Amino acid sequence: MGCGRCALARPEAVGEVKRLEVAVTRREDLVQRVDLERRAFLDPGPPPPPRKGLALPTLAFREVSAGDTGLADSEVALLGNPFHDMSRFGLSVVASPRHADLLLVTGPVSRNMAEGLLRTYEAMPEPKGVVAVGNEAIAGGVFAGSPEVVGGVDRLLPVDVYVPGDPPRPGAILHGLLLLTGRAGQCLRGGVFR
Repeated sequence: MGCGRCALARPEAVGEVKRLEVAVTRREDLVQRVDLERRAFLDPGPPPPPRKGLALPTLAFREVSAGDTGLADSEVALLGNPFHDMSRFGLSVVASPRHADLLLVTGPVSRNMAEGLLRTYEAMPEPKGVVAVGNEAIAGGVFAGSPEVVGGVDRLLPVDVYVPGDPPRPGAILHGLLLLTGRAGQCLRGGVFR
């Protein structure tokens, strides 16, 4: 998941952690499954194609921090700097969900934010997409199992793209946004780069 702990157990995995193309359209693609008899990774098959309604030349997104530590939010903010320059891809942040094509969510969904997140999603016009950014948004992260946390975003909303990491690098977030629009392909399948 990009937390760095794998570097202690598998130093060769460090190269994989530094890759930026880690965004996926299915949560299952983040997990390595192994067939012990064949001693091989199981291939879950090709990812689903991107939704045609979101293959837009420009994409406006509304970011919502649903109860996280703020690490993923700081990485999202870096998308606007001159190095990453998300505007060259037609990506922009909007203040109102009524103007957004996409809801970008960081952090686990806390019980206090669940209704606000649902209302934000419902205020968005169709077609609309959801991107879960960071381990906390995907599965709750360190907050998983807490009575104050609903869990990952997909417990409440349909998620189109998952961007793992704790926090994910800005390049990975950018790849996830381009993956949603169909301008980039998914490289990670079943926990393995293909």
